[in-house]
Amino acid sequence: MTLSVRTLDQLYPDNSFFCARTTRAVMRWNVAGSEKMPQYRLDATPAQLLGFAGRIPFIAHEAASTPEIIDFMELCGLPRPCHLLRYRTSTDAASLAMGLVEAGNRMVYNFGVLPELEASSGLLTPLDRHLSMNDKATLSDLVDPQNLPRRILLPVGELEKLRSTAWTGPVFLKLAGKVSNGGGAAVRYCARHSDLEAATAEFRQRLVPHDMIVLENETNLERSWCVGVCVFDGTVECLGASEQLFQAPAVQTGNLLLLDDPPADIIQLALNIAARAGKAGYRGIAGFDIAEMPGEHPVVFDLNFRPNSSTGLLLAGHAALRQTGLTAAQSFFLRHDGPLAELLEAVKAEAVGGRIIPGSIFDRQAYKATVTDPATRSCLDGWILANSRSEAAEWPSLIAQRLERIPKSGQRFSDQKA
Repeated sequence: MTLSVRTLDQLYPDNSFFCARTTRAVMRWNVAGSEKMPQYRLDATPAQLLGFAGRIPFIAHEAASTPEIIDFMELCGLPRPCHLLRYRTSTDAASLAMGLVEAGNRMVYNFGVLPELEASSGLLTPLDRHLSMNDKATLSDLVDPQNLPRRILLPVGELEKLRSTAWTGPVFLKLAGKVSNGGGAAVRYCARHSDLEAATAEFRQRLVPHDMIVLENETNLERSWCVGVCVFDGTVECLGASEQLFQAPAVQTGNLLLLDDPPADIIQLALNIAARAGKAGYRGIAGFDIAEMPGEHPVVFDLNFRPNSSTGLLLAGHAALRQTGLTAAQSFFLRHDGPLAELLEAVKAEAVGGRIIPGSIFDRQAYKATVTDPATRSCLDGWILANSRSEAAEWPSLIAQRLERIPKSGQRFSDQKA
């Protein structure tokens, strides 16, 4: 089975290449407690779009791109990458990227880049512009007033003013400024004044006085959408939209794709923003968080000028749903302390049936052979297709039960393929 998917070479300029490897310091506002984040996650996550590379050169860690992993992606219907460059260390990744830059290519990245590459003229979007466009303080530069939530901006040094302000919560406190942030890790939901006190104390401790904070009123939304777009030279395209899933305010657990699309005004709003971003110099994939409001204008919460956690779902989801006849595709995150082969064997039936769109995959054995990281686990992230969202939500528990029953034979997944 082969899926008809959009690939990165169709969405980026011809001389582009993909390298998302970064550092803990860059990720400090993308992942809560990034200083405790296992090192291997810096190498697993950047390979999330490997199955969508197509002809674009793609730099990936060797443990996230083993032959076994490539075979599994192909089993799920994704195309094999045509120009895969494997690295072992971050120094190797930087060296591979600089070699492509020196050959006249330009680098696509997600958040920030490795320090060796920050000043490179070979970035598709210069780093300062990239950070500026992802800055929550500049939202109004690209979004009209009627589509903005009620919000104010304050320097951290003036957050004390909130003590004497009449409480009008609930509110969200968000980090602004030219730093990489995402995933809700730089957002604090304040339902009570005590929550606001705790959040302001944290931000004052972690930031300097002139850093900016957004104070945003909670909005009575109907659904929150992540709308994917692509900005080309002179034109823009909507890649689709998935519903954002939350376990609590500002705590996102994944994305859900159904057969129905968001209202037309949300799609048009995303395209208008993308067109403005194109005039400002951005090229490539972006994702916008837009709330569907009952009887009101849609509201834009965040603009992410980079591939994000739902990009792969949008590039393949509708094609997969049509091919299988199923109605829902939802994020999953599987972790296993044993060999990756056991994890892939546990989901093999769904892979063969076209029910898995794989994202990042990581082989703990291949990684631990070269890097000492006791926290390393086998990983499989992606999206599961099901008949309903409840069935999709229950699927990871089913896989955990299967893993308990798999014989520890030592076989590799590639040896077990039909």
